[in-house]
Amino acid sequence: MKFKITSILICLCLVSIKLYSQSISVDEYNVSWTEKSKIASDAMPLGNGTTGALVSVLENGHIWISVRHIDAWSEAHRLLKLGDVEVEVSPNPFENNFKQELVLSEGVIYLEGNDGFKSKIWIDKNSEIIHIENNADSKFKLNVKLHDWRDEAQIIKETNLKGIPGGITESADVIVADNKKAITWYHRNANTKAFDWTIKALEITRPENLDDVLENRTFGAMVVGDKMTNTSSTTMSSKERKCNHLKIYTLNKRTETADKWLAEIKESSSKKENLKANWQAHTTWWNNFWKSSYIHLSGFKEAKQTSAGYAYTMYLNAMAGEGEFPIIWNGSMFAPDLNEVLQRNHTGIKHFKDKDHRSWGNLMLHQNVRLPFYSMNAAGQFKYANSFINLYMRGFDLMKEHSNTVFGHEGTVIRESTTLWGVIAPGVYGIDRTGLEPGQQQSQWHRTHWNAGLEVAWYLSERFDYTQDETFAKEEFIPFASEIVKFFDLHWPHKDGKLYFPDVHVLESFRDADNPMPFIAGLRSVLNSLLKLPEDLTTKADRTYWKALLSRVPDIPTRVKNGTKILANAEVIKSKKANVEVAELYSVFPYHLYGVGLPDLKMAQDTYKNRTTLVNDVGGENPKWAPGYIRGGWHPEAIMAAMVGLTDSVQKEVVWALHRPVPEQRYPGFFMSTHDGTPDVQHSSVAATALQRMILQNVEGKIVLLPAFPEAWSGEFKLYAKRNTLVEGKIVSGEIKELKVTPSDRKKDVFIGQKLEAPKPDIWE
Repeated sequence: MKFKITSILICLCLVSIKLYSQSISVDEYNVSWTEKSKIASDAMPLGNGTTGALVSVLENGHIWISVRHIDAWSEAHRLLKLGDVEVEVSPNPFENNFKQELVLSEGVIYLEGNDGFKSKIWIDKNSEIIHIENNADSKFKLNVKLHDWRDEAQIIKETNLKGIPGGITESADVIVADNKKAITWYHRNANTKAFDWTIKALEITRPENLDDVLENRTFGAMVVGDKMTNTSSTTMSSKERKCNHLKIYTLNKRTETADKWLAEIKESSSKKENLKANWQAHTTWWNNFWKSSYIHLSGFKEAKQTSAGYAYTMYLNAMAGEGEFPIIWNGSMFAPDLNEVLQRNHTGIKHFKDKDHRSWGNLMLHQNVRLPFYSMNAAGQFKYANSFINLYMRGFDLMKEHSNTVFGHEGTVIRESTTLWGVIAPGVYGIDRTGLEPGQQQSQWHRTHWNAGLEVAWYLSERFDYTQDETFAKEEFIPFASEIVKFFDLHWPHKDGKLYFPDVHVLESFRDADNPMPFIAGLRSVLNSLLKLPEDLTTKADRTYWKALLSRVPDIPTRVKNGTKILANAEVIKSKKANVEVAELYSVFPYHLYGVGLPDLKMAQDTYKNRTTLVNDVGGENPKWAPGYIRGGWHPEAIMAAMVGLTDSVQKEVVWALHRPVPEQRYPGFFMSTHDGTPDVQHSSVAATALQRMILQNVEGKIVLLPAFPEAWSGEFKLYAKRNTLVEGKIVSGEIKELKVTPSDRKKDVFIGQKLEAPKPDIWE
């Protein structure tokens, strides 16, 4: 089965007429420094959706620009930094005076120094150009140097490719030697060994015409400037002038040859541009971005830092959200040099010499990768989730063939550890199959941790609920979800007329259980979503099958704790606790079977208060590494608390989580990691999603406002609800005082608070 991956254009109601103007500008959260950086990684970020940069000024006055690209994946399945560009301004303009400021509304960094020296650094939203515009009252000279550390090939042996004979050779970068007025370098993927072994490990006959998305991928940059000439292949200098415009052109593309890549980047650098018009278009885009959705809080001590943390999370999404591949969970494309910034997690505190190293490597672990994309829905950032959806659709046919072959029945299973090709990582599945049954996974962490397919299907259903895109439903959601639920139906036996899932994982927390919550809640939610689709999008045969299958899904598992009925991780737990997830509350998030406005809210709240990470009567004590590390990171408990209306809990977690900078990095939007790499986009995205759901939740066709919002808090918001709906409001001391809903016919669906009260008539426009 082939799927057409469409770039979906969402026609949401971004109206120009508004109920009121924002009283708070995003520039309230601009970041300004008057002290230079001790390390290059102590930097401010820029990005245009694909190209990124970390910008710092070191104590010697040199401007340091670490160039990034969200799709710079090597042949060894590693996301690489492009390289670092060091700019020396002579004489040093920052000897006595220094200011560096990130202005969010314009997507720009400004530098100021002596003698009127000013630098404007920005990455054009509409092209792949990093601009460094320098001006001063007196003449200055620029010396530019490329720092590129991949000067020889190396063997990479990461977990996702473990067991491939000889490892994967990652080629050296190429620095172009014949330039006279530019510094040019690139990395070109030189072999397909990782892809070949990934497909081989699937235990299927290799299909024809497979597309290796990393094959011939070439990425790098070209630096050019006014009146500048090369002094070597990695250095260049300018004449003395009062102004100098330095440009860094980036290009990430699959080309037949390196020469074609070089020709294309040279052509880009030779094109004339209208700098004034490009700057205007760039700032207009960023202004519109910040106006399209926002949350500004007030009325409590930490309001500004919490609002700023939310804005920085949305900024991280925008800077890296338009690539071919998803934002990677452990640092996005902004991962620092871990020789400068300590890795801090439960494995210890370490430095790493490899400048491209990232904590936990380059596995696309579903439980981690998914989290930023939930924060995008209520912000209307649907296009940024395309790369996440496309990841799974890219490998869907292959995983279907794999599932059918190794298990001998129809349906598709999606495993937890994924490659960029959308299929199981060979180092996790097992290249050496000795002693393994067909389909059995070598890694014990994920042998039957098969929640990913159900959750992706649920995410696709959410996407349809927000956008109402029928083409998307027919081409992606329905085919994908149909195959996933079919697998669960055909793979396991029945017991007492119900499906029975014996001896399986409960996420990573338990390796032996019967009838786990994620399977049961996931099946119930996905099947209900399929059955709620408009009938003209489905067939009668499908609806009949889905309804019958839903009737055979086991009941939601529960247990009794101190005389109180609560949700359970599984019907039966038969192993010790191996991780600290709260699988019992997957029935709340992501699968939304319980929560505000739904039955048995108190049971869900009691479950949260007695969740797995807090008790020792389920599978024994938490793992030894867990104490002190069960907040933040990939833990979605803050979202779960919001969904069940535990206001005190979620407000505490959100305020804590959205102000957690990395010690070596001053930029407050780089959140320190609990388990993984910095900036921890899981951590910030969980907090942002929780804050959104404190303000707005979609509950069975209703728009529920302030379901978990503190009475003492105030603020203003503009968020998206399902069915192409935009909601704007002003909150004063925990009450809605102004409200606008577009389209207006959805006013009837708006309710306020956990009691689902109708809005007061006087709050409407």
